[in-house]
Amino acid sequence: MDLGDALTQEALATGSKAAASTDPCGVIRLAVTLPDGAVQHFERPPAGTCADWRATDLEASGSGFAFNEPVTEQWGHALTIVAHNSLT
Repeated sequence: MDLGDALTQEALATGSKAAASTDPCGVIRLAVTLPDGAVQHFERPPAGTCADWRATDLEASGSGFAFNEPVTEQWGHALTIVAHNSLT
């Protein structure tokens, strides 16, 4: 399994809440809060498809990681559904 898919699977399986937003350019951003309070971020271009999601930053108390990992279409479909249902 690719890292982007592994990060997505963990976030969707264990996440307690999700918040989606769009930036002025239309980029969709999804933040999923994990059980330990860390937040895993995902992004998709405005005209992108389910295959265009990327796992980006992981914010944790006192630390974090910067990712830019692709997410496969299968997991991207799940992210699209979560983002659509939580768009703020």
